[in-house]
Amino acid sequence: MNDLSKYKHIFIGRVQFSEVDSFGVAHNLKYLYWLEWARTDYLRSIGLKMNPKTFLTEHPIMTVHSEIDYFESCRFNDEYNVYTRISWIKNSSLCFENIITSEDRLLVKASSVLVNVNPKTGESVRIDDKLRTLVKKYESDNVQFID
Repeated sequence: MNDLSKYKHIFIGRVQFSEVDSFGVAHNLKYLYWLEWARTDYLRSIGLKMNPKTFLTEHPIMTVHSEIDYFESCRFNDEYNVYTRISWIKNSSLCFENIITSEDRLLVKASSVLVNVNPKTGESVRIDDKLRTLVKKYESDNVQFID
């Protein structure tokens, strides 16, 4: 399994009955929801205040690219761990990396690029210093700033 030492954030979940498909395994689309929940939980845990305006006007970041590789499946009632980190921040974009495991099994490796946008125009804008500082404080030398 990949080196998990760079991942300081872990989101723990359990596969719900509504998340399994006709084969009895977690539907591949559900993993994308788990990744989103983990990203939100990560941002909350580093100190970003969550409220109805957080992603609408205060930190309007949106996913523009996702990659996911599936290695094994999860079944109903399996507990899973989503390891999350931000690996880089550019001017207006940042990259989340994730690993999902269940017990000692590697289920998924994924990454998502999110872009900070002006909520009125939809154009990309620089990620503010508040978010940059929170990520740097949490990730330390595990994040690369590329401006």
